[in-house]
Amino acid sequence: MIYVMIRRKSLNSLVYRFVVTVYRYNFKTSYRDRIMAQITKSDEDKSINARKELAFQDEEKGKLAGELSIANKELAFQNKEKEKRAAELNLADIELAYQNEEKGKRAEELTIANKELAFQNKAKEKRSEELSVANKELAFQNKEKEKRAAELSLANIELAYQNDEKEKRAEELTIANKELAFQNKEKEKRAAELIIANKELAFQNKEKEKRAAELIFANIELAYQNEEKGKRAEELTIANKELAFQNEEKEKRAAELIIANKELAFQNKEKEKRAAELIIANKELAFQNEEKEKRTADLIFVNKELEQFAYVASHDLQEPLLTITNFVGLLEEKFSEKTDKDTDQYLEFIVKAASKMRNLIKALLDFSRIGRNIIFTTVDCNEILKEVIDEMEASIKESSAKITSSMLPVLKGSDIELKRLFQNLISNAIKFKKQNVIPELEIAVEEKDTEYLFSIKDNGIGIEEQYIGKLFIIFQRLHNATEYPGAGIGLAICKKIVILHNGKIWVKSKFGEGSTFYFTILKKI
Repeated sequence: MIYVMIRRKSLNSLVYRFVVTVYRYNFKTSYRDRIMAQITKSDEDKSINARKELAFQDEEKGKLAGELSIANKELAFQNKEKEKRAAELNLADIELAYQNEEKGKRAEELTIANKELAFQNKAKEKRSEELSVANKELAFQNKEKEKRAAELSLANIELAYQNDEKEKRAEELTIANKELAFQNKEKEKRAAELIIANKELAFQNKEKEKRAAELIFANIELAYQNEEKGKRAEELTIANKELAFQNEEKEKRAAELIIANKELAFQNKEKEKRAAELIIANKELAFQNEEKEKRTADLIFVNKELEQFAYVASHDLQEPLLTITNFVGLLEEKFSEKTDKDTDQYLEFIVKAASKMRNLIKALLDFSRIGRNIIFTTVDCNEILKEVIDEMEASIKESSAKITSSMLPVLKGSDIELKRLFQNLISNAIKFKKQNVIPELEIAVEEKDTEYLFSIKDNGIGIEEQYIGKLFIIFQRLHNATEYPGAGIGLAICKKIVILHNGKIWVKSKFGEGSTFYFTILKKI
């Protein structure tokens, strides 16, 4: 504004000079006209003096015309300078407004970058949580994968945008350098103007002080502009550093996103592999289950046929066996006085074999009857054990056996079959006792998640390890019938009863130290 006011004062002085020059010219023109009138009226002597005076006035007129021409040129030059400076001021104002807009944009970009950094930090935390539960959230992670792909696309777009901004700022720096060169040229021009002004100093004594003041103000303004340019250069340098830092941060974030995407892709591949493996395993398991169901159905059908066959066979075999026994008795009565010792021994062998056959058939018939018309009810195992001990009171007293038991559960099962199970296992423990050793039995139970685990431990003779696999096979005997009587079917019956209750039975034993029989019964059948 100071510069404009000074330029206005200078313009007013030029106008004043122009008006004075025009006034002088008009005055001299009117004076010449008067002289010419005097010449027409005076005599020849006066005309000579008038012509001399007219010639002098013409010379003055030429000088005044030259001064007027110089003043016009100077006025035109100053008008041009004024326009240039006005244009410079406009450019400076435009540039300042542009820089302010750029600063605002950079501030907004920095705010957006900070928000984006906070958002990305939160996203990283979310990703770490997602990775911790990745095995359970495969479908959710696929959606997150799409979101992250979109974020990566946005990050790439933003990175391209920042690169464009970087190029724009580089172009701005180039423009600033060009502008600085232009200003240096302007300084040279102004220096030339100062030289011209010094040359015109003699002609423009009155304007000298005004022009000196203008030059002082122009120098002040130039110094101010140089300071502004320096500040703008520093701001541009700071902005470039900030942009470089932001680019580095963006590159780091892009690298982190790339690493995260690679890791996510790897995990997705692993999960797809696991999913494929699970699908294959499920198909294989389903196939195996179908095969097991088929085999189970076949086994159930075969077992039913075998049970039916065993029942029919054992039932039908009893009649001819009874006939043999009756006829042998008739032969003994009829020929009791006529037979010798060998015949009596032969008949005795027949009777014993028939009795053994009858016992085997009875055992086979009992085995085939297990599970027929079975009814599952609520059973108190403590009551069943008490009934078994009461029924075996004679053999228990004879062997002086000691039986201890923990509290047994109440469960769903067949009371008849469970009673037979306890009876067979306890009678075996008493039967296979050591000589001169009082048998001791410990009955215990352990509750599991879905089943009860029973155990019956004794201090008997034990079982050799090589025979443990044959224990639960029907009619498999490990001892002589005379030493340990029985049909060899008791443990096979126990196994069948446990299987009917969807359980398992096994034994752990050391020869000479005793045995422990384990079996399980499901809580819900």
